[in-house]
Amino acid sequence: MRHALIVSAVLTLSLPLNSYAKTPSVAVDIAPIHSLVSQVMEGVGQPNLLIPAGASPHQYTLRPSEAKALADAEVVFWVGEGLTPWLEKSLENLAESAQKIEVLEVSGTTTYPFREGVTFESHDDGEEEGHDDAHAFEWAGAFKLAAGEYVWTFAKVDGNYADPKMKLVILASNLDGEAAIEHSEKTAEVLIESRAIEQFHGDTLTANDSNAYQLVFDTDKNLTEFRIVINKEGVYTVFAEHAPSEFEAGEHFFQTADHRDIEPLAQESDAGTDADEHHNHDGVDPHAWLDPENAKIWINEINQVLSKHDPKNAKVYDYNAKQAIAELNTLIVTTRKKINSIEGLKFIVFHDAYQYFEKRFGISAAGSIALGDAEDPSPARIKEIRDTVKEIRVTCVFTEPQYNPGLVENVFEGTTVSAIGVMDPLGASLPVGNSHYQQLIQGMVESLSQCK
Repeated sequence: MRHALIVSAVLTLSLPLNSYAKTPSVAVDIAPIHSLVSQVMEGVGQPNLLIPAGASPHQYTLRPSEAKALADAEVVFWVGEGLTPWLEKSLENLAESAQKIEVLEVSGTTTYPFREGVTFESHDDGEEEGHDDAHAFEWAGAFKLAAGEYVWTFAKVDGNYADPKMKLVILASNLDGEAAIEHSEKTAEVLIESRAIEQFHGDTLTANDSNAYQLVFDTDKNLTEFRIVINKEGVYTVFAEHAPSEFEAGEHFFQTADHRDIEPLAQESDAGTDADEHHNHDGVDPHAWLDPENAKIWINEINQVLSKHDPKNAKVYDYNAKQAIAELNTLIVTTRKKINSIEGLKFIVFHDAYQYFEKRFGISAAGSIALGDAEDPSPARIKEIRDTVKEIRVTCVFTEPQYNPGLVENVFEGTTVSAIGVMDPLGASLPVGNSHYQQLIQGMVESLSQCK
């Protein structure tokens, strides 16, 4: 409250009455970065969050309101392609004129490669084989559909379609979710690379394994719609040459005939590579926001960028940035003290997202259950982790709110693990806004303190 009152005073004393009129529209990818931007913008405006805190950033389809926020943005702050591989094309198509700040690339940011070794699986492990191959499709989704009629809509963005035409395949499946997509991939590849049947605005598409559709968009219309008729209830996979988000400017891309949104059970994007994988685990680990020292560097960058876009409010941005950095300095000190007071930490995490936090505060996980985000571990990896648990007598393991805790319980049944807790790198259960980042770091400390 005291900080808010001071910000209000700064606004009143130093800014003209019309200074609010030109506050830049700002969009941010994930909740922790949104929190940092919110702190700098306090008293001036509020940034728009693109990906809800409870959703996986590696795999997400923007809702119409989120796509509009991105299209309207003058400034976009995002972590980078390593975290949200699907977002890069949305930035190109929806926010072409916006200034885009990839925080991992900000000068002074500490970054680390993905970990390897005995308990952090090598990036060239054989079970990753095949994911480097480019697919004929860019996006795939699996849907649970009742018999009936549906509408798939393609919209112009900034006056143009992302492409004048696009191939699309619809296949029925006896499987569910990601398994349905994986099982149908080869058939979809063959169909997309074969001759396709041209379809135009208002035409009807059905599920079939004999041909792909060549969708031709009507350049005289802002929206091109296709009817999809489903004759039997079940799971259906859709493979497309472009991601649906590239053609979203208003309504959701897939709806029932009475305009209710249909969401996929599972989806894959970025040239057919599973969006939950970090490109075979090569390159920079993108979870750099878990080092508060990086957050301080980004606060300064946010201040500089916003001040250039909105010089009338520069004094407020600068004041807020200094306050935020002071609070982060305090957070670093208190976090280090609490971590140092926890003796004999021996823990395993669900996936390797925490090395920035660990290295900043002098602790280290014994390993991770899964190599990639949300990727199920192989039997060989499970054995390796169980052997590590026995060898160094790991006592606790942390799952994440987005993933199934039953998997963790099964992996460690009959071992020395006596506590299964939750550690969340995104803060899914925390309120979005100014205090989100500090609460996120504090919550990780609380999780570790329960590791007995």
